[in-house]
Amino acid sequence: MLFKKYSKFFWSLAVAAVALVFIAGGSFGSQGFKYGFPGIAYAGPEPGLKYKKFTHVIPVPYEVTVSLGKGKTEIINKTPVFVKWNRNKDRIEELREKIDSVILGVNCDVSVQIVSASKYDLIYEYKPGIQMIPASISKVITSAIALKYLGIGYEFKTVLYSDDGDLSDGVINGNLYLKGYGDPEFDMDGVLNLVKKFTGKNINEITGNVVYDDSYFDDKYKGLADYYSGDTKGNYWPYVCALTFEKNKGSSNPPYAAADFLVSVLKEKNVKVEGAIVAGVTPVSAKEIGRETHPLPLVMANMNKPSDNHSAITIFKCVGAEFGLPPGTLEKGSTAVIEFLTSLGIPRNDFEILEGSGLTRHNLVNSNMFIQLLKYLYDREDIFDAFYQSLSVAGVDGTLKNRMIGTEAEKNVHAKTGTINGVSTLAGYAVTREGELLIFYIAMNGFGTANPKPYRSKQDEICELLCGFSRK
Repeated sequence: MLFKKYSKFFWSLAVAAVALVFIAGGSFGSQGFKYGFPGIAYAGPEPGLKYKKFTHVIPVPYEVTVSLGKGKTEIINKTPVFVKWNRNKDRIEELREKIDSVILGVNCDVSVQIVSASKYDLIYEYKPGIQMIPASISKVITSAIALKYLGIGYEFKTVLYSDDGDLSDGVINGNLYLKGYGDPEFDMDGVLNLVKKFTGKNINEITGNVVYDDSYFDDKYKGLADYYSGDTKGNYWPYVCALTFEKNKGSSNPPYAAADFLVSVLKEKNVKVEGAIVAGVTPVSAKEIGRETHPLPLVMANMNKPSDNHSAITIFKCVGAEFGLPPGTLEKGSTAVIEFLTSLGIPRNDFEILEGSGLTRHNLVNSNMFIQLLKYLYDREDIFDAFYQSLSVAGVDGTLKNRMIGTEAEKNVHAKTGTINGVSTLAGYAVTREGELLIFYIAMNGFGTANPKPYRSKQDEICELLCGFSRK
């Protein structure tokens, strides 16, 4: 009777609740709860049910060395900069006004979007739909497809093989193969570790050749260098191959250099090598002797923190080889990106990712796509910590080591930077005064050959506002 008496009231509440979901950009469908706001459709776990806690780090007084000329310097103490708020204003509205004032002084194309990681409510946006050149924040996409298709437990490897199935006599009656599978960290120490495993099997002679196998990738070693007119010049593109050695620096043929160093160390260990060093392909039937590996979280951090282009393109091709079939190519990596991002509900025309480093000016993204990607990574409890720790920390390390020092953003921003001529970008996460995690994307394009520092300074100002923000 009670329900019947108030049934119209209850029905009104139900209709109002459904209407609010749709107004907020959400819907109920066969795939479960979808939530977002106008312009961003996010399919994922219901927001607000988060396991993560973030601590806002309070900046401490710091020292600055000031040049007085004639070789003289003075160390002065500086007080951290704190964001001040007007208690009589709505905090979000005031934050928007402050960010507007920062953007007003930027004389180039700008796109900004900021949301709450847990609530996924829109905090701020400025020209959210326009396509922008991402530069090195493309590495966030490379990280995401690596975590998706390689997996958090993946290990990049370089392997020694033999085509002799019986090594009990201490002799390889045949060839020794050194095969690279796209490990960007493989170096001299890696070779030394392989030699330890080799000699640990009491092998003292190789009757055949030492074969270096670079077949896991294609032979387009310089990415998109000179492919597009007006794109990033060829000398900026790293040499990328499946058998990496010492970041491929200082050698015109890194796979040969790796094999040559291997042979020299084997000879130092009194292993007799009768054949030559040659290029080739490892037989399917070859037996593994030993491997050197590096875990994905380490490789990802060594890509993101220093913004290493060689690692990024190498990982991109590894994903291509895993997603499709070897050899890994930029085209296969790009196909993996399309498959992954569209599976998140991101429209295909919101992005174009041709390679994983961001060196090309033909990579394109928009803020909706990028925010949704960062939100996806946040929601994946199994991978987020590894990704979050791979990003540079303001005032601490990587490409943000010298930025935001002495402000509330110091140690409270984990983000990826991006810089090529006329492009400066920053995207990642900021911890507010209340410990709320905000997701942000800031892209600035079209300032020509001007110094990027003033544009980075504007990005830093926005981050300082975010970290000083409180809803109370």
